[in-house]
Amino acid sequence: MERHCKNCSEMIYAGKNFCSSCGAKWLENRISMKQVTQDFSDLYLGIDTKFVRTFMDLFKKPEAVITGYMNGRRVNYMDAMRYLLLALFVTGIYTFVLKNTGSFENILASQEAAYEQMNYSAEQLAMTKKINEEFGKYVFDFQGFFLLLTIPFLALAARITFWGKKYFNFTEQMLFYMYTYGHSVIVTTPFTILIILIFPNAVLYLGFVSFPLMYLYNMYCYKRCFKLHNRTIISKTLISFFVILGLFIAVITVAGIIGIMVGILLKATSVI
Repeated sequence: MERHCKNCSEMIYAGKNFCSSCGAKWLENRISMKQVTQDFSDLYLGIDTKFVRTFMDLFKKPEAVITGYMNGRRVNYMDAMRYLLLALFVTGIYTFVLKNTGSFENILASQEAAYEQMNYSAEQLAMTKKINEEFGKYVFDFQGFFLLLTIPFLALAARITFWGKKYFNFTEQMLFYMYTYGHSVIVTTPFTILIILIFPNAVLYLGFVSFPLMYLYNMYCYKRCFKLHNRTIISKTLISFFVILGLFIAVITVAGIIGIMVGILLKATSVI
């Protein structure tokens, strides 16, 4: 009896359990909970799974994961989108912890104490607290969206910084940051949660440590992927800083102009 792959319709020869064309596994029986559990275990659990190999090699040899995926090597590692979705799941845990442990209120209290030391008036303190509360709730509601939006922003900045055919194009830069930014989130979020729970006052200084570390990690990955010399990677790091700053100012300016135009239109509509 001939067997054909259910994904690409290629013939699967006798004695083979995987398609030679797309790599899909041949399943004779209906899917069961045991099969689902086994698939989950093969992907995430154990010391020699796709997740563990991807996680470890993004530290040791990120070029094997990133350029390997670009060149079609997709058996040993998790694909970029799935790794980014895992990062989104981790940020969801972070949001849950902040919302349900009183950590967010502790952060606001720490900020208020810092503002008091800066001699803010009672009116300024009340206004600042209200703004921080509303901004925090807004970030909670759209945190996953902000994470996804960061990827193309960083990819555009990197494409400008690393301009030329020998470097990644925009799509490849997107894939690069799906791995590296997702990896940074997966690594730093558990430590952030622990620090918030144990040392809530230290949360105000986390950004001064985590963001430079993420930045340096990305430069390390570029150095490995492009085999750059130290002098080149230092110059590219400086260039990327100004590129990101310029893009950020441009985005803020455009958003401000759009906001003003929308406000004018709404006001004109209400007058009419």
